[in-house]
Amino acid sequence: MAGHPAQVARALADAALEQQPGLSGSAGDFARHLEALTGSPADPPIDPAKLRLGDLYLAWCCGRGCARALERFWTEYVPDVHQTARAMTKDPDSADDIVQDVVKHVLVGGGERGPAILSYEGRSKLGRWLRSVTVRAALANRTRPGLVSDEDDATSLVPSSAEDPEIALLKQHSGATVERALRRALDSLELDERLVLQQHLVDGLGIDQLAAIYRIHRATAARRVAKARDALLVATRRHLRETTRLVGRELDSLIRFAQSRVRLSLRSFAGSAAATPE
Repeated sequence: MAGHPAQVARALADAALEQQPGLSGSAGDFARHLEALTGSPADPPIDPAKLRLGDLYLAWCCGRGCARALERFWTEYVPDVHQTARAMTKDPDSADDIVQDVVKHVLVGGGERGPAILSYEGRSKLGRWLRSVTVRAALANRTRPGLVSDEDDATSLVPSSAEDPEIALLKQHSGATVERALRRALDSLELDERLVLQQHLVDGLGIDQLAAIYRIHRATAARRVAKARDALLVATRRHLRETTRLVGRELDSLIRFAQSRVRLSLRSFAGSAAATPE
C-alpha cells in the first residue's frame, strides 16, 4: 500500500471503523496507533495491506476501555479462552485460574506494562492470538487458592442460617428447579450485568481490576457489580416463587442454594457460547 505513512494509516483506520461500527475509538487516534505500529522495527516487517484491521481496531478499543468493545471481547473471545484452557488442563478450576491470568494480562497488564492486547499486531486473527496467549498461560500455570473471597461471592446476597432436615430435603429434591430458575434469572439480566458477574465471579477480577479495564472509578465498578447482584437476586427469587409457590424461610433457603451455584451456571453460559472461528 503506497503513500505517505500518515495517509496510509488514516485510510486503514477509516476502513477499520467501517468493519467495526459502534465502537468508540476515533479514526484519528487509531490512525496514530497504526502509524506507530507499522513504522516500528519488526521481524518480519508488518505489511499494512495484510493487517486484520477489524480485529486490530477491536483490540485497540478494548485496551482503551471501550465498553462496547469489551462486551464484544467477553461474548466472542472469552468463551474460546475458556475452551482452550479446559482442553489444556482437563480441570475446570485450573482452567478458571488460567482464564483469570489471561484476562488480567491481556486487559489490565501489570506494573508499568499496559494491557497486553495493545501489543497485538494484527498479523493473525485476534482469536488465534488469544489462543496462543492462553496456551502459554496454561503451560506456566500453577495451582493456587480460589480467587474470589466469600464476601465477594454471590452467596453473600442472602444471609446464611442453620438448616433443619426438612429444608435440606427440600433442597435435595429441588436441584433441577433451582438450576432452571437460576439460568432463567441469568438469561433475563442485561448483557452488561451478566458480563460483570462473569468477570467478577468466574474470571476472578476484583473491583480495582474491573475499574482498570473499563477506565472507571473503583466506586463505579463496585456499583456495577452490586447492581448486577441485586438484579440476579430479584430475578432468581421471582422465578423460584413462580415455580415452587414457596414463601418464607423455605424460599430463602432455595435462593441461598441457587446463589451457591452462580459460578457454575455462569461457567456453563461461557462454555456454551459460540467460539471464535479460525
